[in-house]
Amino acid sequence: MFGRGRSSDTLLENLDASQLHASIRWTGKSWELRDHSRNGTLLNGARLSGTKGFELGVGSTIGFGPDGGSSWQVEDVSAPCNLLWPLGHDEPHITLGHSNLLPHGVAAELSIHHSEKGQWVCTTPDGSWIMEDGDEVRFAGKVWCFVLAAEVVSTMDCMAGGKPPLRAPQPALSFRVSQDEEHAWLELDDAGLHLDLGERSHHYALLILARLRLADAQRHLAPHAQGWVELERLAKMLGLDPGHLNIQIFRMRKQLALAMPHGAHVPELIERRRGSLRFGSLRFRITRGAELEADFDPLAHGQSYPEESLAA
Repeated sequence: MFGRGRSSDTLLENLDASQLHASIRWTGKSWELRDHSRNGTLLNGARLSGTKGFELGVGSTIGFGPDGGSSWQVEDVSAPCNLLWPLGHDEPHITLGHSNLLPHGVAAELSIHHSEKGQWVCTTPDGSWIMEDGDEVRFAGKVWCFVLAAEVVSTMDCMAGGKPPLRAPQPALSFRVSQDEEHAWLELDDAGLHLDLGERSHHYALLILARLRLADAQRHLAPHAQGWVELERLAKMLGLDPGHLNIQIFRMRKQLALAMPHGAHVPELIERRRGSLRFGSLRFRITRGAELEADFDPLAHGQSYPEESLAA
């Protein structure tokens, strides 16, 4: 929306511009310019007529008012995308994929990913939150605005109504924990990819979440209700303060994202809702010492696990 009014996305300073002067919208195939003003909008020097939309192309020039005012030129007509827009600095905008570590690489300070439920989630060492259009994030000493420009269909939407879609093979996690519970190792298998993530303290926190989901499944809770635990309660179970637990959760996703091939989908290890979290809908196997503790698939109709799989 272009105009002199406060509700406009882009403010026009020329006095002959209307409060709501013109708009540009994505039709699903192209960008269209529409005039809503009294004094007119120019496209390539010609005044628009009527209320219909006029398709824009690379190199098109736009002017607002009878003399065009300042001239604007179209540089890109790509489909809209979700992105981070620079605020107060000249860095280029950042197009967001399904999973993003920012800044890229081992120096990453936060993660932004698109969840199974169709939400955008930002995870930092200070915690996680569901992002909304216009939210600001800071990393590498700079501020960025989250622009929700395109709808991304969630896995949950794909499963709603009608016949369920053909189920793609789910990533599988393999936990190995020492008999005294002092050491925890983790491996991931996903469509032929095998990752040995080694021993990390944050693997034990993920293991506890997996056990909580398993315990609720054994009690025959509905899948949507399985495994939820408040962050503070989980921190207490692990002997951590909530702040340290948030750091561990961030390290989980960062380690996995760095280990995955570039551009690959990063599995959602943890789901969140209103101060609670749970193990994601991933297959997992737990071996404690030399014995199998659990072999569980949250999405399967039938699960198998030893009767004493939740031994202390």
